[in-house]
Amino acid sequence: MSHYINLALKALAKSIGFVKEREVLWLLIFIVIFSAPLRMYNLNTHPPGLFGDEAADGLDALSIISGDRPLFLTENNGREPLHAYLVALSTNLLGRTPAAVRLPSALASTLTILALFLATKAITGTRIALIASIISGFTVWPIMLARLATRPALLPLALSITLWVVIEAYKRNNNKLWVLAGLMLGISVYTYTPIRLLIIFPLLCLSALFIRQIRRRILLSTTYLFLSFVIIVSPFVIYTANNQEQVLGRTTGVSVIDLNDEPSEILNTTVSQTIAVFQMFSVPGKGDWNLRHNIPNRPVFDPIMTFVLVIGLIIAPKTLGKHKLVLIFSYSIIALLPTILSEEAPHFGRASGILPILFIFPALGLSWIHKQLKQLTENFISIVISSAIVGGSILITIHDYYLDEYLVQPTTGFWFDEQCTIAAIDINKFIGAGWQGDNAGNANIAYQRTDKMVFIAPNVCPQYSSSGYYTIQFLVPMYLGSTPPFQRYSIDRLPNHNALANNLLFLGIPGDEDILIPWLEADYNISIQDGPWTPPDKLGNSWLVYRSLYATSK
Repeated sequence: MSHYINLALKALAKSIGFVKEREVLWLLIFIVIFSAPLRMYNLNTHPPGLFGDEAADGLDALSIISGDRPLFLTENNGREPLHAYLVALSTNLLGRTPAAVRLPSALASTLTILALFLATKAITGTRIALIASIISGFTVWPIMLARLATRPALLPLALSITLWVVIEAYKRNNNKLWVLAGLMLGISVYTYTPIRLLIIFPLLCLSALFIRQIRRRILLSTTYLFLSFVIIVSPFVIYTANNQEQVLGRTTGVSVIDLNDEPSEILNTTVSQTIAVFQMFSVPGKGDWNLRHNIPNRPVFDPIMTFVLVIGLIIAPKTLGKHKLVLIFSYSIIALLPTILSEEAPHFGRASGILPILFIFPALGLSWIHKQLKQLTENFISIVISSAIVGGSILITIHDYYLDEYLVQPTTGFWFDEQCTIAAIDINKFIGAGWQGDNAGNANIAYQRTDKMVFIAPNVCPQYSSSGYYTIQFLVPMYLGSTPPFQRYSIDRLPNHNALANNLLFLGIPGDEDILIPWLEADYNISIQDGPWTPPDKLGNSWLVYRSLYATSK
């Protein structure tokens, strides 16, 4: 670990000090290589379990593999489809495993470091872009987006690329780049719901440029962007027009604003939500509380990086200039609206649209610190001190995230449906197919009909619970239905013995064995194993989730 830390500090020193153009690529590659393991190490087991929302995209991926081509995913409250298509590619490669579902998010978060560098370089310059890339590479928020296999990880990548292409198209007055910008903006619509608000930003920018007497040039550019955007997005728009309740229902369902409320009530709600969201960046205990998005309540920036962030915000007007600053702050407000206006604020998933520009400000602060130190002391010392600031922040992230083993804590596993994942592994080991935990077994081995049957109690990963139910459905290569070989059982209506296979597995509620054993013992040899336990609650109580009963015919 110390060897890698030394390498990281050397890269920090080079990026904060003078950087020659030929070194930029190597530094960027180093940043990606060093930060990628935080996102991609042991995706099958870190975090343990496969959360139901992740598994839901896995199930949609299986439908895509079988030939479906959805424009919108209607299950699980409705979702944009691009992530599921990417999961289909990785599932084809890795089989029905947690790693297959998480790989697209992990790759997207890793590539965002590169895309963020390009966008930041276009806005500010190479040095600020490198520093911003380092900070983004070792911030918990984007790392957690990488390890949760849902749509939010795709949005920062798509938006960073779009911002970069738009800026370059404007700078170069290049029509091909304007076409590419429209294509990227259209692709973004298929990533994650907040993009529907973020589309407002390019419209505002183009309108501002038009007002500033650049009419002829911007009119032609806008035409190229608009036409390419329409080509990509029109299928989704047509689908939305014909299925408004499906596409728009989720957005209205999580909104905290009710237009029927009194104006004063709406204002109070908006103000309190806004305060909560802005506190998430640096106020201890005010970050996202959801264990799947964040180390609970941890702010985006640790104390060291908060100090640098404040300096960056103070000097931003002079460093960036009025016009850039207005555009960046306008983008930031629009990007934060999805979490300001919705439940569970602050919500790191819904706020993920701000990531492409967020790290500009701490990067400005660190660059300013280096310049001030350089005037007071030798260049080498100024580089060492500046590097130590970011290095200290990196060490805090690694400590909080890995050395404290946050990803494998029992509570984290519980929030990622670890108990239902263990149930799926037990079933797969019994039937001899599918993923069997960690890297064991061949996940691509399909179930072959044998003389085995699996029964699962109604309250074990129940169907009315979207989470555990989807986890079982994706990881077990059999359909959980009403017919053999994999079905729910009712303790009041057990099947006839002549309908049973020679080898049985029951995942039952503790206590069901008191009925199952007398019912089976005349014809079967029986063994029982305890399944997983829930993590202790605040009172120290824990519960056995299910008990496995294995029966082999005599």
